[in-house]
Amino acid sequence: MKNQSGDEQSSFEKRAQELLRDSADQLDGATRSRLTQARHAALAQLGSSSGHRWLQVALPGGAVAAAAVVGLILWNGMGPQAGGSNAMEDLELLADAEGYDLSQEPDLDFIEWAAAMGDTKAGT
Repeated sequence: MKNQSGDEQSSFEKRAQELLRDSADQLDGATRSRLTQARHAALAQLGSSSGHRWLQVALPGGAVAAAAVVGLILWNGMGPQAGGSNAMEDLELLADAEGYDLSQEPDLDFIEWAAAMGDTKAGT
């Protein structure tokens, strides 16, 4: 026999198949009947189940609706405030490698004082 990928069955697969068939043959008639009835009932329930079909429709629709709500919130400005130019300054600081190096200096107070002095001299 060939399996789903088209390859010959391994000895393990053959042995497992034989053991399963032997165990099924050893079952009494009442047990076989109950198992068959349960299998048919499960297949019938699977075919008539509308719950799964409802989920197949509702999940993608719900995802689209949620994305639309988030888009509207962000478009109307009700979401997190970007802060305008402050946000751009923050991004520039994060992208600046020298800024990080300066923030790791042990004498950060002096660096802040020097920057403040530069700002006051530029303003006069």
